[in-house]
Formats: sequence, structure tokens, C-alpha cells
Amino acid sequence: MSEKGKELYEEVQEQVESLKDENSIYSKFVDIWRLACIGKYRSFDLRYLYEDTSREYVEKYKSEMNEAKEEFIDNIDKYVEQCINVMEKTNKFKVYYAKTNEEAKEAFMKELGDTKVIYKSKSLEAKDAGIIDVLKENNIKIKETDLGDVLCQLFEYDHPSFTLAPGVQFTEEEIVAKIKEKHGVEVEPKAEAIVKYYRKTYRPELLNDVKISLTSANAISAHDGSIVLLENEGNISLLTRAVDKHIVVAGISKIVPDEFNAFMVAKLQERITNVDAGYISFISSPSSTSDIQGTRVFGMYGAKEVVVILVDDWRTQAAKENLFYKDMLKCISCKSCDFVCTASRAFGNIYASKYGIGGMNIVRDYIHNGIEEAVKDGLFLCTGCANCTNWCPAGVDLAEMMKQLKKIATKKGLCPPSLKKYQEKILEDKNPFK
Repeated sequence: MSEKGKELYEEVQEQVESLKDENSIYSKFVDIWRLACIGKYRSFDLRYLYEDTSREYVEKYKSEMNEAKEEFIDNIDKYVEQCINVMEKTNKFKVYYAKTNEEAKEAFMKELGDTKVIYKSKSLEAKDAGIIDVLKENNIKIKETDLGDVLCQLFEYDHPSFTLAPGVQFTEEEIVAKIKEKHGVEVEPKAEAIVKYYRKTYRPELLNDVKISLTSANAISAHDGSIVLLENEGNISLLTRAVDKHIVVAGISKIVPDEFNAFMVAKLQERITNVDAGYISFISSPSSTSDIQGTRVFGMYGAKEVVVILVDDWRTQAAKENLFYKDMLKCISCKSCDFVCTASRAFGNIYASKYGIGGMNIVRDYIHNGIEEAVKDGLFLCTGCANCTNWCPAGVDLAEMMKQLKKIATKKGLCPPSLKKYQEKILEDKNPFK
């Protein structure tokens, strides 16, 4: 075991030990996370609002989803080119094709111009590409709009969390206490009262003051260039309508062959996680009207301009060189693999990277920052149970990707000492139990 491996092992071990302290950041998260996982997992087999179960719905469309993703991967250049052409010529979007994260950051800052405030919804790609870091470095004020992210900002919570519900670890009592501390307002410690407070105080701002907004995309249709966005709070609807410029930052892996595949992505995301997604938006142009003598004028009541930054970075290379993490291109970002993950249930946000909790975000950290970061994220806490692979609605083999990461880490002397001894017994004695 290398000195670096020992250092990383001790760092992860220290975090795991902190779970014994019920007041630690990690312990508080894992307690609520375990309950959430159990509740979500049980609900997959229930008749939830519909005649079929979530699992039955997923199984019905899983092969079709897998085929659509494989079709994109096998013809990645074709679909990216087709998508860009129709976005620019038909949809009147302004499109940047960023081959690297650096190009994505440059494009975003160019579009931001002199604006000092950006309103955003969830955008993992903006974090992946380093856009969020650049905004902070340039003292651009980032205004979250998803309530979970708003709460994380309120608490200045910078630990990994669950992407779909980043504020799930905060109790009602903690939230109202922090609101009083930060804003001097008394709010009843009930979810309904907290939501009412933010609707009353924050919604007018979203309706009137947003000049530039940032979103990602749940899926993008190569056929007609439509951007598909799924939500339940209505914040994304406001950010894409009541705004001058709407900037979309998305990896090219969000592209699927047509709008029917894009809709299927949204519905699979909704059903596999049993969320009440109240809105699905198809954005196919800036707002416009042709009511005056048939002349089409852009910028009526909705967005005047839609800017799309499609980010490649590692994706085309992974597809063409058949890299071990190529299956990442099939991921639809439903995050349901976290619910069934043994390590996630046991270790919560210790088994996580700066991009979020779970194995997929550990692979993401490896791609961007290398194997040492993946080990520090808790790579070797993965049990290899393969629940993630067996569960995935898009056929992503996350278990195999984690296995390959462990091989890379072991070759570099970064595996835990217990595993090293196990390996030596196999190699020397041909018997790990001797």
C-alpha cells in the first residue's frame, strides 16, 4: 500500500468512524437517507397513483430506452450534428458546441456578459463543467430556485447530498430556526408554512427580476431540437418563461434520437423515483408571435433568447474508444440507483463525491479528477452487490465501472490494507482463507 493510499484510507476511515457520533454531519444525513431509501424501495412494488407499479412501467419501456441510448452512442457524431443544425436553423437557438469544459466555461461567461446575478435550477452539467466554480471566482451571485437547493444555501451546506432532494436532511425545526436567524422572520415549523413563506417572499422575485437563467435538460431530441425539462415545483417554468435569456447547459449524452425518446426519458425518470412531476416542458424556440401581419417577432411574453451549450469533454472519446465508463452515456440521471445501493444506505454522503452521493458520482469524479479522488470518495466502500446494474432503467452497468475503478486503484497501491492482504494470500497461497 502506497503512502498516498494509506492517507486516503485513513481519511475515509475517519469519516466512517464519525457515523458513531449522532451529532456529526454524516450521521445526521445517513439516518434520514436510510429511511428515504427504505420508503422509496418499498413504493416501487405498490400501485402508486396508476394501475401499474413503477417497476412494471419501467420494465415495459426498458429495452426501448436502452435501444435509443445505444443508437445515439453508436452514431454520436451524426446525432450531435443533426441536433445542432435543427436547433440553429429551425428553433432559432444560439448553440455552442463545447468540445471541452474550458470551452463551456468561456461560452457561458460570454453569454452572461455584465450580469452579476444568475438564477438557476438543478444543473449537474454546470457543476461538472466547472461553470459554478467560475461564477463563484468572478463573484457572480448564484440564486438557487429549487427549494432543496435554496435550503442548502440557507444553511451554507457544502457536503454531498441527494441530487433530487438536496435538502432532505434538514428538519422543519432546523429550517425555521435558520430562517429566523438569517431573515428575522418567525415561521411555523411545518412543511406547508415553510413553502408558503418562500412562495410569498421569493416567487415575486422570480416573476419580475430574472434576466438570465440557467437550467440543464432532462433530454434533448435530435430530430426536432426540443429541450425537455421535468419538474414539480414550477421553478423551471418560471426560469424558462419569465426571463430575457435562458441558458441551457447539457452534456451531449442528453441527446436521444427523437422527441418520443425524450418524452420516454422524462416519464421513466418520474416513475422510477415515484416523484409527482407536475410539469414536463418541451422548449422548441424562444417565445414569439406572428399576430401582426404574419411577421414572426421573437421575445413576446416568454424568453427573448434561448442559448444552448452542449458539452462533449469526455463523451465522444468514451464512445469511440470504448472506454470502461462508456455506459455513463446511457444514464438518464434518474438517481434511483442510490436507493438500492448497499454502500449508499450504509454510509450516506460519505459514499459520494462533490458532484453528489452514490457510485455514479464517484465515477464522474474519476473522469474529471482522477483515481485518487475516487478512492477518497469511498470507492472501496462499494460491496460489488450489483443492485445498481440490475435496477437501472437504462441498462447502465455501474457495477462493472466500479469494478474497473477498483482495479485501477489497486494497481496504483491505493486499495485498503485489508484488501491488499487478501490479494497477497490469493497470489501467494492460492487460498485467501489460509
